[in-house]
Amino acid sequence: MKNRNILKTPAFWFFPVLCLTLLLCSCTQRAVSTPEDELKVNSWKGSGEYCTTVYLSFNETKASLDIHSMGGAETRFYGDCEVGDSKIYLTDSRLKKSLEFDYEIEGDKMTLSYDGGTINLVKAQ
Repeated sequence: MKNRNILKTPAFWFFPVLCLTLLLCSCTQRAVSTPEDELKVNSWKGSGEYCTTVYLSFNETKASLDIHSMGGAETRFYGDCEVGDSKIYLTDSRLKKSLEFDYEIEGDKMTLSYDGGTINLVKAQ
């Protein structure tokens, strides 16, 4: 009877490598199945009137809306966020302000509306 070292057998290494591969591949990317998912897994940017730049990003249940104007003024809303199929509700407890936006996504573009104004955003790369 031969004395084989079990660590040198291919079968010994096959299953641990297979399990590790499956584990790493299963958690690399979140599936996008609804407009809400599409909105939240991406960051968005766009330019508005008067050379205003807008950035919108999400982190789980929080959202950040950054507005930069040409004159150097910056406004940042950050707080709890709820996303519906056509609306975004952002509550900034620091500023004691709640905002409600309408949104529509089409491919890599989004239209964001607030209080009669509209800005077009694209996915930030």
